[in-house]
Amino acid sequence: MNRIKIIMLAVGTAIMTSCIGFKTEATVDVEVTQKGKPVSGVTVYKFDDTTGESATLYKSNASGSEQTNAAGVAHFDLKSPDDFAPSSLGAEESNTFYFATYDANDDRNAMVAVTLHTGEKKTVMLDMPEGLVNP
Repeated sequence: MNRIKIIMLAVGTAIMTSCIGFKTEATVDVEVTQKGKPVSGVTVYKFDDTTGESATLYKSNASGSEQTNAAGVAHFDLKSPDDFAPSSLGAEESNTFYFATYDANDDRNAMVAVTLHTGEKKTVMLDMPEGLVNP
């Protein structure tokens, strides 16, 4: 009888912990261009709304990063609970995110802000100035 209780408790715990996972709440594709042409291999850094725009001055404040693909696009899956509060209750939430690139001296050379609601998929343009490319 005790063995059955232990097994049921273990199964119940496994079910409960599997429900507490990271869930994609929104996605952003950041298209990086320079002089109108896509730039591949550039690292785009993500900053959440708790730090604000001023935090983008230093890439060490970033909460994530992705590299652009051959088409110049960096894809970000914004997940709960890190980027959004879990939306299992059906409440819609919106957050502002900042995406930035940096030059070889770690100075920010381009930045874009986007406000997203849970469930949204957006594409934003990030135009880097000529001559400044991050490593």
